[in-house]
Amino acid sequence: MRINEAYEHTPIQPYPPEESCPPSGCNKVATQCVDIAAPLTLNPTAVMGTPTVTCQGNPCVTCTTDCAGSSCTLTFKQQVCVSVPIRYGVTMTSGEPSIICSEDGCGGCNSCGC
Repeated sequence: MRINEAYEHTPIQPYPPEESCPPSGCNKVATQCVDIAAPLTLNPTAVMGTPTVTCQGNPCVTCTTDCAGSSCTLTFKQQVCVSVPIRYGVTMTSGEPSIICSEDGCGGCNSCGC
């Protein structure tokens, strides 16, 4: 069967014209999209606690004599561990929301055809 044979026996119906608006009014639907922004500001927080210091092992001492043999320099070396407790966090501040009309109607489909 050819594709036009399927439609040969069914006449194409014209699209019915829109009825005129009755005195009581007519129902229509119009759509406009809007863009809404809700700003949110995040700020970091860091609170330092009291540090603790601990010595690890025994100190090491080196002695260096100058070339003239008139003085000695002692160098003391000690491993020290410093622990600092820190609490990290975030504070959040919300701003006033705003709204604006979308410039392209809804998703690029402007119902007015403008």
